[in-house]
Order: sequence, then C-alpha cells, then structure tokens
Amino acid sequence: MMTTPLNCIIVDDEAGAHLVLDHYLKSFSSLTLSASFYNAIEAMEYIHSQPVDLIFLDINMPGVSGMDMLEAMPDPPLVVLTTAYSEYALQSYRYQVVDYLVKPIDLPRFTAAIHKVFRRYRPLTPAQQEGNTTAPPPSSLMLKVDGEVIRVQLDSITHIQSWGNYVKVYTEQQVYLSPVTTTEIEQKLDKLGFKRIHKSYIISLQHIQKVTHGEVHLHSGVILPVGNTYRRELMEYFR
Repeated sequence: MMTTPLNCIIVDDEAGAHLVLDHYLKSFSSLTLSASFYNAIEAMEYIHSQPVDLIFLDINMPGVSGMDMLEAMPDPPLVVLTTAYSEYALQSYRYQVVDYLVKPIDLPRFTAAIHKVFRRYRPLTPAQQEGNTTAPPPSSLMLKVDGEVIRVQLDSITHIQSWGNYVKVYTEQQVYLSPVTTTEIEQKLDKLGFKRIHKSYIISLQHIQKVTHGEVHLHSGVILPVGNTYRRELMEYFR
C-alpha cells in the first residue's frame, strides 16, 4: 500500500495544459504536484536537486523538446508524455515511458494512465534508502538454452514466438529456443517494454516500425499478426 504520495512535476510550455493536469491531479490523494515548469532546462535542474517520482512531459517545446530531455537523462523518473501529436508514440517507448496521452486529455484517459503509474512504481526498500541507491530495471533476461543458462540483452530482443512447450526468442543477431511457456516469459518481461499481441507472439515496443490493420511491422522487416483479444490494449498504448 502506498503511504507517501508520489512527487509529480509538469513540464509543458502551454498554460492551458498546466491548468488541466493540475485539476486532474487534485483527484488523486496519492499524487502531489511538487512543481510546474514551462521549459525542460528548468525542469532538469529541479530534478537534479529534488526528489521526483513522476513527470508529465510535453514533447513539442521550444528549445529543448521532451524527447531531448528524455535523451539527456540516463535514469529519469517515471514519465507520462502529454502531447497534441500522436506520431511520436512509437519512438517514445524506447525511453520506457509509462503512457502517452494525446491532447485534449479527458479525465478517464488520465485516470487510466495513473493506474499504469501505480503498477509500474516501485518505492525504495529501507536498505536502498539507507544506501541512497536505486533499483534499476533489469537490462537482460536469463534463458535456458540447450542445457545452459545464457544472458540475453533485452534491447536486442525483437519478438518472441510460442513454440509448443518452448518459446523462440528472436534477437537482432540470432534465435534462441528455450523450454519456457509464453505466459511464463511474458510475466518476466512485464513492464519492461514488451507487449503480448497474439496468443503466439510477444513483441518489443521499441522495435515496432508501424501498426496497421491487424498487423505489427518490425524494423527488421518481420510482420506479425495482432490477435483480436489483444488489439484494443495494444492500440491504447498509442492513443
């Protein structure tokens, strides 16, 4: 149970966006608006000196854009992007953003994003707090392959295919066959930038080139089907 509210900041060059987000944030006792900024430089200076758990970040800002700001922060807080433009949705997921909200943002859509924040948020343990360290998300996955356990870098994985009682893990370099079910590996990859799109396929969000009617196109040229059960949830990521 979360006892301390999350410290949030708004970074947006539009006054109207600040008013809307501030109003919505007041509906959640578990969130506290600590500061608001109209440019990314001031926001980054604040983040370097103050604890911030969540950023509501606009993309198109003069000078340093929201994407520039994410690129400049090696270990950013949780981020919900807020923008009037939908074309950056796929690009944004390489930064492991929690959600992508397209303006005008209504309260139900904002609430859905906050629920994703709560699922992603992991407070520091007492030991981590004492040592002033953070627990970064894992960057690799341990797989059993041909009787050995190997380490596979997450950012190299393009997609995963169900193969009976095994899965095929496709990377940019090769394919691994591992004796694990699709459901088990999906649980390991939960909240790490991967998404189930079909009963037989899990894809890496950062390797998507485009999503069309019933298909996902990867940068590698692979085209995968999107199951009816998973289509709506997948498209929610890019609203």
